[in-house]
Amino acid sequence: MKERLDFLDVDKCECKSMLMEGGGIAVVVETETSHIKVEPAADGGSVVKVDATYKLLPGVEVKDEVAKAKESVAATFKAAEAYLVANPDAYN
Repeated sequence: MKERLDFLDVDKCECKSMLMEGGGIAVVVETETSHIKVEPAADGGSVVKVDATYKLLPGVEVKDEVAKAKESVAATFKAAEAYLVANPDAYN
């Protein structure tokens, strides 16, 4: 996949990007943009908010793609979380 980073605010843990190639681009999706923001949770953890916008190609119908996309994003963040918890020296 190839993405373009449109906005990054490290202090606010927020970014916006656009998918340029791969991930269904030119197959079912014309464009895909995402806005990801990580906020502190009351329990000391974090809440990840993801807002994704898709422009489908003409004639493409949405079925369970939204649910699949949500599951994929959640799995990615859970994998990253598990890695970082197991490897606290990997970041700082």
